[in-house]
Amino acid sequence: MPNQVPLNPLILVKFVLWIAVIVGATILLRRRRVTSGVRLAFLVAGVLIFGFLFGILIPQGLNPNPVASLRTLLRSALVRRQLAAPIAVMLLILLATVFVSNKSICGWGCQLGLLQDLLHRVGLPKWRPPFWLSNTVRVGAFGALVAGLLVAGLDWIGVIDPFQIFSLNFTLGIVLFTLAVLVASLFVYRPWCHFLCPFGLLGWLVEQVSVFRPRINREACKACKICVRACPGQAMADIYDGKAVHADCFACGACIEACPRDEALGWWSKSEAGER
Repeated sequence: MPNQVPLNPLILVKFVLWIAVIVGATILLRRRRVTSGVRLAFLVAGVLIFGFLFGILIPQGLNPNPVASLRTLLRSALVRRQLAAPIAVMLLILLATVFVSNKSICGWGCQLGLLQDLLHRVGLPKWRPPFWLSNTVRVGAFGALVAGLLVAGLDWIGVIDPFQIFSLNFTLGIVLFTLAVLVASLFVYRPWCHFLCPFGLLGWLVEQVSVFRPRINREACKACKICVRACPGQAMADIYDGKAVHADCFACGACIEACPRDEALGWWSKSEAGER
């Protein structure tokens, strides 16, 4: 998404579909209907529709994604010294979905996130990097993005933008970097999201106060930790331990599906989980 976003109606169509999918996913999570099969169907459909279909239909690599919204806003503010109001509204809407339903836009709508998630399902050995490591790298990457724009007007993500594969826009840098991300996804859950994504960093901050997210009813929980083992990342381990700040949760629903007691874990608000 470049600095000037044309009034392409397909961009608005995609945003509407994003909201519809987030609402649907939230309902399914709350009703404990997100099974492995349902999740797989959403991943495949999301990659094909949000990724390649819109990538082909919307010209010049303008297929919207959460990262592009943030990058465009930063370029406008830091390089042009202007406020791109439509992009700011889009970004606020995306962050609002994170606040309402814990990073559902990343888990159910972002085409690159969905593709990484899909590849991670391949039965190969997995590595869960410590959150302090991945988040430190991500903070550094965000700092480099801001510093590059301020000092030289340079957006480093634009050089290796992995989202461009969905629009079939290839350069050597994009191809090599995207291949590295996709191969890493076989072994590490969402490596782009955890280590480099600037929207992921902002979303992680917002999700700490999300209305709906995985919450444990401590009175009903039997401390089996099946949910912790089912989580592909570090989020459920932090939530189980009651940490004030937890690692990224991408609303995959694996923890809720795995929990043997419906009343012990759910996609709940604070009051529903009996939290104080």
